[in-house]
Amino acid sequence: MQAERPFRIIVVGAGVAGMVASNCLQRLGIDHVVLEKYAEVAPSMGNGISMWPHGLRILHQLGYLPAIQRDAVPVNRFLGRGPDGRVMHDNLLYTHVEKNHGIGFFPLERRNLLQILYDGLPDKSFIRTESIIEDVKQFPDRVEVCLADGTVETGDMVLGCDGVHSLMRSFMWDHATKTSPGLIQVKEKTSLNTNWKTLLVSTPPIPELGERDVNITHNNRFTFLATSQPDAVYVVVVFLLDTPFTWPKRQQFTDEDADALAELVADKPVTDQLLFSEIWRRRTRASVISLEEGVMEHWHHGRICLLGDAVHKVHPNLAFGGNSAIEGVASFMNNLCRVMQSTCCGTKPSGTALNMVFAAYQKQQRQRIKELMDLSHMAAKVHTYATPLHKLLANWIFPLCDDRMLANHIGAYFATAPKLDFLPCVGFPSGLLAWAEDDRNDVPRNHYIKGHLNGNGYANGHVNGNGYVVY
Repeated sequence: MQAERPFRIIVVGAGVAGMVASNCLQRLGIDHVVLEKYAEVAPSMGNGISMWPHGLRILHQLGYLPAIQRDAVPVNRFLGRGPDGRVMHDNLLYTHVEKNHGIGFFPLERRNLLQILYDGLPDKSFIRTESIIEDVKQFPDRVEVCLADGTVETGDMVLGCDGVHSLMRSFMWDHATKTSPGLIQVKEKTSLNTNWKTLLVSTPPIPELGERDVNITHNNRFTFLATSQPDAVYVVVVFLLDTPFTWPKRQQFTDEDADALAELVADKPVTDQLLFSEIWRRRTRASVISLEEGVMEHWHHGRICLLGDAVHKVHPNLAFGGNSAIEGVASFMNNLCRVMQSTCCGTKPSGTALNMVFAAYQKQQRQRIKELMDLSHMAAKVHTYATPLHKLLANWIFPLCDDRMLANHIGAYFATAPKLDFLPCVGFPSGLLAWAEDDRNDVPRNHYIKGHLNGNGYANGHVNGNGYVVY
C-alpha cells in the first residue's frame, strides 16, 4: 500500500545541487534516491567553479569547508584590463570580501568540487549512476520515475537538479499543460536566452596570470576571464553572439569548434605580457558551450520542484551560479523541515503541504536570483563593450569605483542569504558584516523531525552537536 511507504524524495541529477540536497536529506533522515545519468559522479567536464562566502557557509554546515580549503586558496587581486592587455584597474575586491565575511572567494575545478561533495556524503548508497529517465508519471498520492532499464523509482516528489537543459522541467511543463491549461506560456519557455558562447580552457599555472588573481580583459564583442590558482588556471573566453536564440534551440560543439574559436583570438593580448595563443598552447582541457540566461516564472508544478540551473541560469562571469544553487537547496530544505515538523508521526506531508514548501522556496529565492541574473548580464555587456555606454562604464566609471564599496554592495546580498536552519553553524569565520538571519527561517536548534528509519517509515530525532540526526 502507498500509505505504508515511507516519505521519499527522488532527486534527479548529481551535480552541485543534487549532491548538496542528498547530504541535507541524509542529515534530516529523509529517504531518497539521487538519479544521475552519467557513469561517474565527478566527470571530466566543464571548467572552474568558485564559491562565495554565502555558499561556503552552507557547505561548512555540511562539513565540506576543510576539503575546499585544502583544494583551493582564496583570490587576492582583481585586475581589469583593456584590449591591449594593460591594467585599467587593480583592486582588492576579494580581500575586502574576506574582511567583511571572515572568508573569501575560493575557485576550484568543478570536477574537484563534485568529488568533495560526493566524498563527504554520510551514505553514498543514495546515489544511483547510469540512470536514464524515460518518463515521469504523477498521481494524487505519488510520483513514479521510469528508467530505461525497466525499473521504476517511486516517491512523493521529484527534485529536479538536472541542469539548464532540464528533462524534469520539460516533464513539469507537460504535466502543467494537461492539468492546468494555459499556466505555462510560450513567453516563459522562450525566456531562456542564449546571447553568448564560451571557450573553456584549463591550464597549468601561468606566471603572467599570478597565483591568486582574477584577470578580466575587455574587448569588442568578446572577453577573457582568467582565474588563477597555485596549481591551475581556469580561462573563460566569452563571445557575444551575432544572432542570439532561445529555448528550445540548442547548439552542440566539437573540438574543431574549440580550435576555430581559439584561432580567432590567438593574437589577442590577455595581459600586457601574454597572448591567448600562449595560453592555448599550454591547455590541458578545452571545450565550447553556450551560455544560457533566464529565471523561470514557475519553479514547480504538481509533485515536481526544480532547483539550480534547471530553473535559473545566470552568466558565469560573477560566479553566482553554483552559489545560487546551493542557497536554493538551503531554502528548500528549511521549508521542507518545517513541514515535516508539523506532520503527525506515522503520516506523510500531503500534496498540498508539499506545494506550500515549493511555493515558499520560490517566493524566497526568485527575486534574489533575478537581481543576480541582471547584474551578471550587465557585467557581461560591460566586459564585451556591447554598446558605447558599456564601454564608457568599463574604461572610465568602474576603474573609479571604490573596491570597498563594491565589496559592501555584494556583501549585502551575501549577508541575507539563507543557511541551513536545522544544522549548527559553529566555527564558521566571522568578519565585519553580520549575517542578517531571516526570521522566517528561524528553527529551534534542537528541534525534532521525522526520518525514515522505524517500521512505519519514520523516526523521531534531534540534531546532535555534529549536525546529524540522533534517534
